[in-house]
Amino acid sequence: MNIAWFTVRKWSDFCSTTTKALAEGLVSNHHNLTIINSDPNETHDSFDWNHVALDQSKVPGRGGSSLARNAVRWMVQTEENAFDIAIIDWPLVSKLAPVAVKKGSKVILMDRSPPADVTLLGRMQWKVWRKAWDLVRNGTVQQGLVVSKAHQEFVMQKCNVDKQMIQPLPAGVDLQSFTPGEKEFDGVWKMVYHGRLDKHRGVLALPMLLSKLRHQGIKAELSLVGEGNAFSSLQRIAAHDELITLSPPLSKKAMATHLQEQHIGLLPMPDTPVWSLASPLKRSEYIAAGLLVYGVNHEGHKLDGTKKEWYCLSEIETFHETAISWLTNMSETELKDGSRAARKYAEGNCSWEETISHLETILQSVKLDA
Repeated sequence: MNIAWFTVRKWSDFCSTTTKALAEGLVSNHHNLTIINSDPNETHDSFDWNHVALDQSKVPGRGGSSLARNAVRWMVQTEENAFDIAIIDWPLVSKLAPVAVKKGSKVILMDRSPPADVTLLGRMQWKVWRKAWDLVRNGTVQQGLVVSKAHQEFVMQKCNVDKQMIQPLPAGVDLQSFTPGEKEFDGVWKMVYHGRLDKHRGVLALPMLLSKLRHQGIKAELSLVGEGNAFSSLQRIAAHDELITLSPPLSKKAMATHLQEQHIGLLPMPDTPVWSLASPLKRSEYIAAGLLVYGVNHEGHKLDGTKKEWYCLSEIETFHETAISWLTNMSETELKDGSRAARKYAEGNCSWEETISHLETILQSVKLDA
């Protein structure tokens, strides 16, 4: 199939891993893929897909709309039936989907996350999000892809879209990159969080978690990797606590190596709509690296078939106390058993192969849909 993917993701973004993995999966399944976004062309020179670079405004709040306008202009200039399917990220769908349909393409909406910003800009984005899903409801767009069953149910409730028109496509993980190794324990728990270091992700609660563990006689270290609006606050805290290390984003290879040296992966994101609907990539990376997981209890963090011995979620009100109870009596043997169980779970449930296979089924169904 000839497939176009119009995406707001940039390959330099910390959150582009999923987009890249899905794109590689499409190419490996012998589809002719064209990525259309605002990256410079040389960014994609080493990949096995075509790339179209479009201009995008850098003014806050105008990036998506300007990229959509430029994508429409580009699409108008393409030949009829150039693409069997156009995959379009939700910020671009309302302007671009009708043009793609006129050009003879079937359209799939890609929704990896509803608006995450809690500012006025975020509230404005919700209108764009709802318009995108309206096109699925009225049949202009053939299928919508979300990240979880909770996300699917949310769209059904908010936008009155039929369940059959919404397919969950959870994030996977490259199992070969995140090899666990045998976990060694010297009496100090090594905890890690990586990803966006934004205040609304709950990351500022993690230094306090470390402090309360130590107050109870539980030795622990905390590693924070990423960037965001909480970075400077965390930097000030880390300056006075030698057991907290703070680092800018690492390369995929370096992050995989770093995770191998840790014991516990942290999921502090609170039970708000954006996080309760998520399928966080870091969760899969943690368990693929053989880490135990500790996080806030909500639908976005839950995984079917896990055990509390190695995958523990707590109500946010007792986040610190539950961690103390969980770790107080955990032995090195239980750590190693939990590490092996986490990796085994990842191998059976979290590979990209499973996600890409499901995407292939969806593509074939959409193409054949009259």
